[in-house]
Amino acid sequence: MPFLKEMKKIPRSEILETMSKKKGLRHAIFNTVGDRYIGEWKEDEKTGKGALLTRYRPRRERQLYEGDFERGFRHGFGVLAYENEDHVFLLEYRGNWKRGRMNGFGLRRYRDGGVYIGNWKHGKRDGYGLMWYPNGEFYAGDWVKDKRQGLGMLIRPDTSRYEGCWYEDMKHGKGIFLHLVTGQKQQGVWTRDVCVFCTFKDIRYRQSVRRPTKYPIHLVKLVGIDELCETWQMKALQEIVQSCLTLHKSLSSEINQIP
Repeated sequence: MPFLKEMKKIPRSEILETMSKKKGLRHAIFNTVGDRYIGEWKEDEKTGKGALLTRYRPRRERQLYEGDFERGFRHGFGVLAYENEDHVFLLEYRGNWKRGRMNGFGLRRYRDGGVYIGNWKHGKRDGYGLMWYPNGEFYAGDWVKDKRQGLGMLIRPDTSRYEGCWYEDMKHGKGIFLHLVTGQKQQGVWTRDVCVFCTFKDIRYRQSVRRPTKYPIHLVKLVGIDELCETWQMKALQEIVQSCLTLHKSLSSEINQIP
């Protein structure tokens, strides 16, 4: 005759704990600091669609997030807004999230009036994006860790613009600067926002700009001018590459010295 295996008894406290875990849709859940959450749960964690109203922040303002959650984090697509002095919620960010930080494509409105539309990574502008600054400038190009880096174009309020290479928010490398107020084209090499080599010439519609120069720039009739300019341009670029290599070596040595 087979013997029946005795079933293991589950403590009542464990049963009650399992029953108390939040799962599915909940109308409103408050935590100890006063935050309010309305939305879906899974295994006692915010997962799915929901809305979270945070009441206490360092700036003593309320923030409202509506969108996707995963294991308690903002994850997926969501909209974040903040409450102003008139108790009106204004848009701060709309886009993709990953584990609580802006990640992917999104739009952000800054408190100073600036607007950014583009890619994000770990909460910072990273990749291609468009930025409207409060002073009237506009930038379209590459970003790395919240800084303009790579290829990009900056348009100033006076319509003058720079097109070329950037590094750590500075013009760095080959580029073209169009002085559309006075009617000149500047082409050359920049090192940390300083032009180290360039050529100037008038644009074709110089007389139609806002403040054209009194006299046009005369053509240089030096023999072999193109070869000479190319030589000096390559020299300037080599100095940039050499400075980058020196900086890389110094950083590597500092990292190796860390215990």
